[in-house]
Amino acid sequence: MKRAYPHTLNAVHDTKRGSLLALFPAFRTALKTVLAHEVRHLQQGGTLPRYVQLPKGARVAGLSARQMKTVGNMTRNALLSWQALLERAVRAIINGSTLTDRKRMVLHRVNTRHAWWANDLSLPWVENGDGGLRPCTMRTRNMLLLPVPAYLLKLSRRIVKHAITRTPIPDLSHVRTLVLDAIIAKPERPHAHTDTRFGWWIRVATLTKGKPVLIPVDRNEYFEQQYAHAIKHGGGLCGVIQLTRHDNGTLSCALVLDRPDAPMRMDGKPLGIDYGMADALMADSDGNLMGRAMLATLKRYDLRLTQLGAWLQRRHIKPSTNHEYRRLQHRIRAYVANEIGRILNRVAARHGAAKVRELIVERLDFRYGGMSPRMNRLITRIGRAVFKQRLAALTEKHGIAVCAVPAPYTSQECSGCGYVSPRNRPARARFTCRFCNKKQHADVNAARVIMSRRSWQQPDDTGPASRRNTLRMLDERFRQRWDTPAQGAVMDVAGAPCDIRTATTNGENAGSSSRCHELTHN
Repeated sequence: MKRAYPHTLNAVHDTKRGSLLALFPAFRTALKTVLAHEVRHLQQGGTLPRYVQLPKGARVAGLSARQMKTVGNMTRNALLSWQALLERAVRAIINGSTLTDRKRMVLHRVNTRHAWWANDLSLPWVENGDGGLRPCTMRTRNMLLLPVPAYLLKLSRRIVKHAITRTPIPDLSHVRTLVLDAIIAKPERPHAHTDTRFGWWIRVATLTKGKPVLIPVDRNEYFEQQYAHAIKHGGGLCGVIQLTRHDNGTLSCALVLDRPDAPMRMDGKPLGIDYGMADALMADSDGNLMGRAMLATLKRYDLRLTQLGAWLQRRHIKPSTNHEYRRLQHRIRAYVANEIGRILNRVAARHGAAKVRELIVERLDFRYGGMSPRMNRLITRIGRAVFKQRLAALTEKHGIAVCAVPAPYTSQECSGCGYVSPRNRPARARFTCRFCNKKQHADVNAARVIMSRRSWQQPDDTGPASRRNTLRMLDERFRQRWDTPAQGAVMDVAGAPCDIRTATTNGENAGSSSRCHELTHN
């Protein structure tokens, strides 16, 4: 597990600050040049090399060979992340298509190899018992290499072209954080052990050859504790430094620790988590509402944010240029991140019968209500990113597995009988099933629905196709469980016309309702 810990630069005079700030325009120019070269190479059918560099080791913007190697590493990491996101977007498009199973299988295999622009590609196959072919690896005995048809390679290029509109190529010409390797930025301990003012010194190579700068950083007690823990368990300090330039021109840095991942928990129970935020930040399947005070605090922040935004708009001032507006946004980000981290850490610390082995969450889609569109956009962006980071940290730090299930209809499905209807929620925080009459808090019901979905196959595509497939599967499960009439006979269930009114939808089917109530409430 690798984590970055921010540190504050101390006693950096104007000369040193100028030398560090001069790195950013030079690195941005080099990153833009190297990225354009590698993207062109990929789109011509090439693959991403292990070491990214310009032809013949060319250098740009006055950077040294060591600094160009750092630029290559930053470019490669950005492209790897982009390829992973692009693979997921292409997978969703393929899953939502009407292609045959065979064509989808071939396109999925092309997608996993990131060979979207390949001019020619051969895939390994092996014969199965009935004379057909099934996928295999290159090490399988009696493996056959068969070329991918040209029309499927062309279709793959068209699919990825469409996916890039949603997952664009990263723009590294405006980066604010430089990830500097140890060959140009090396952290060192102070020579005098009695000096407790500074925790580390960082030697950074500048644009002037032979003129590095030494930067002292303030001592971070939390980092020192984590550093000692990492050393004790076989970890240590990574060979990279993150140097960040903020909007106001100040600089900060972060040291990165590498510590072994915790072993996966073998005891405990699964727990469903919903973060729809009707009355609290999130709810779990045990019936707990967590983060109730956060909603009231966010509404206070929202009022201040709205008033300040309106004041700036009347004076034709861009909010991004206003110090008070940026400071308020920073406070909101920090507050949301702290609350999410605090709650998930408390969940991970449960012991005994409440100990958690696995978390089941819906695919991230924050739905904050009762606040302005400006606040909704801000919280959605912050919450999604922070939640992903915290969930990944739970697995690495505490050994808790995380399972993500599709979100469609979790707020409309009854956790008792499985009946799906938008009319099951007469109010935002209240859930009343129209089939079994089960009543509970809406977020608790959603958390229990989320936990129930881990045990059955879910469609992994997104968008309208995912909603249709999910609703169809919920309909089939509901009919198999309660032996209801054929499709279309029950309102609000998949395939049922909205103008149909039956005994069940009008609450007149006393037999089914009473039998369902007995099973779901006991």
